[in-house]
Amino acid sequence: MESNRKRQKNYSFLLNSFTKSLSNFLRETGLHGLKFVGDSSLRIWERSFFFIAFVAAFMLTCHLISNIYGKWNSTPVIIGISPHATSIRKVPFPAITICNMNQVQRSKVQHYKDGSSEKDLLKLLCSQDSFETEDDNGSDAIPLSTFLGDNNLQVSEFLTDHAQPCEQMLRHCKLNGEEYDCVHLFRRIITDEGLCCVFNFLPPEIVYKSTSKNTRNLTSSLVNEPVPWDPETGYPLKLPKKYYPVPAIGTGITMGFSAVLDAQLSEYYCSSTNGPGFKILFHNPTTLPNVKDEGLVVGVGYETNFRMEFSRSEATQAIRSIPQVDRQCVFQNEKNLIHHKVYSLLDCERECITMFLYKSCDCIPHNYPQIFSNASICSVKDAFCINRAKRPENRNETASCRKECLPSCFDLSYQADALYFPLAKRDFKIANKLVANMNKTYLLDNIAVMNLYYRESAYYGTMTNVYIGFTEFLSNIGGVMGLFLGFSVISIAELIYFLILKPIGEFITWKPFRMSMCLKEVPDEVEADGIGEG
Repeated sequence: MESNRKRQKNYSFLLNSFTKSLSNFLRETGLHGLKFVGDSSLRIWERSFFFIAFVAAFMLTCHLISNIYGKWNSTPVIIGISPHATSIRKVPFPAITICNMNQVQRSKVQHYKDGSSEKDLLKLLCSQDSFETEDDNGSDAIPLSTFLGDNNLQVSEFLTDHAQPCEQMLRHCKLNGEEYDCVHLFRRIITDEGLCCVFNFLPPEIVYKSTSKNTRNLTSSLVNEPVPWDPETGYPLKLPKKYYPVPAIGTGITMGFSAVLDAQLSEYYCSSTNGPGFKILFHNPTTLPNVKDEGLVVGVGYETNFRMEFSRSEATQAIRSIPQVDRQCVFQNEKNLIHHKVYSLLDCERECITMFLYKSCDCIPHNYPQIFSNASICSVKDAFCINRAKRPENRNETASCRKECLPSCFDLSYQADALYFPLAKRDFKIANKLVANMNKTYLLDNIAVMNLYYRESAYYGTMTNVYIGFTEFLSNIGGVMGLFLGFSVISIAELIYFLILKPIGEFITWKPFRMSMCLKEVPDEVEADGIGEG
């Protein structure tokens, strides 16, 4: 009974102290309307009116704050135009991949006989479309895959030995107003379009984590020193005198890149398209070229001018605190690829496809990244399995992996407009001496001239930034609460003081005083108000 009586007195004292503190808070607070609610001199209907007004304002404030939070949560970033232009001297000239549509030279393969492994490989190279669908056409013909069952030839090695070399394709090169030996600018590379020549593309030791089994990049005679570069960090602070990827030094056709290309029509055995010519792709110096699907066509007998501009994507460091799935981009140090050192969306998706092909056929095609050091490179006998795995109905097998591939927060891409006109058919003086001295018939049937140059010296890119930062979010909420309720940070201090600290402080002070009075046999009926005043 005694303990219950003490507990009841403690509760009564706390309640009484809290009521007093609440009354003081209502009289002293700066919140709109509450001082009228706590004013005992007003009538009950007047106090009720201000209480209802305060509740209505509070509910409206909560609604507006929920709208602000919804906008902050649903639109975490905004993509706008970068506030500063990027000079063409600060970014690399695009990597240029040039492929002859002729897969192999006639003089190198015409001696192969029907039934040989080499002849079967040629059928595979020259009949890809029919090979991919031949088992579905319901015909009685023996499919090509039957002849490839024991063929262990490597497609990449065959292309390297039998396709047109770069020194025969590239007859003349000019860069930034200076003439160069083309073999000092270009090197060979294996792509989905066959053996090609690439300029300004970083070497394997910089692009890949492992180069032990990489057949995409072959030996070269480049004289410039490669330097690490990526779209996020750019060039290193210290650069050698001659390096690549090289930037442009000016605008216009005289300060761009020019090349004279020789298709060697007499050497055509089979074309990757429906005629002679070249496929050209301008791409990031760290991204593998996808020439088959993205390449531009340059026809023989024509000079083609490509007026180019670049698009640079940037992001502020403030968006790092936003989850990747919300900001929809990845910084370089946030996601590591298996084979590539520099992250890009295209390379991430390509590694996903490579992983599926490896699981399906126990090998990796020659034109895909070698993501596993111990994986074997597919030979001719594996071509049927690879083509079956690459069919459209199997794309869902890589969907879950590719969903994890997001665009890079920093990226560099190139766009070009093409203008073309025919080469000279009659004898008159022309600018290029090499072209002027060629036989007109050979010129129109075999030669193509290309020029690539910037139109402007600087371009504005895009900038990804926080749409509503925490400071703006807090300011918006504070503005709404201040407008409707008169709420401020000091209001929080008032709430804590009057409704928590003051009642607890009075209770702590009152309890030892009560115990001392009990020792002096003070009657239990002492009122709490009297004790507080004593």
